[in-house]
Amino acid sequence: MNKDEILEKSRLEDRDEREEQIRDKAIKWTFLMMVLTSAIFAVIRGLKGESVLDLPVIVCSSITVFQLYKYFRLKKKEFLTFGIITLSAAAICLIGFCMGR
Repeated sequence: MNKDEILEKSRLEDRDEREEQIRDKAIKWTFLMMVLTSAIFAVIRGLKGESVLDLPVIVCSSITVFQLYKYFRLKKKEFLTFGIITLSAAAICLIGFCMGR
C-alpha cells in the first residue's frame, strides 16, 4: 500500500485519533475524581460511624467494567488481571456492606 492509499483509507474510517486520546484521558480523570470523592465521603461517613463499604463497591464495579471491556476488545492480559482484582474487591466490599459493616 502506498502513502495515498493509506491516507484515503484513514479518511474513510472516520476515526480521529486526537478525539480518541482526549476521550481516554477524560475517562481516566473521571475515574480519578470518582475515587477521590468516594474517599472523601468514606472518611466523612466513617467519622460519623456509618458504613462506608458501598462506596468502594461503586468504584470497584465501575473500574471492573472498564477493565474487562478493554480486555475483551484488546485481549491484553493486564486488563483481565486488573479486572479480576477489582471485581474481587467489589465482591468483598459488597458482602461486608450486606453484613452491616
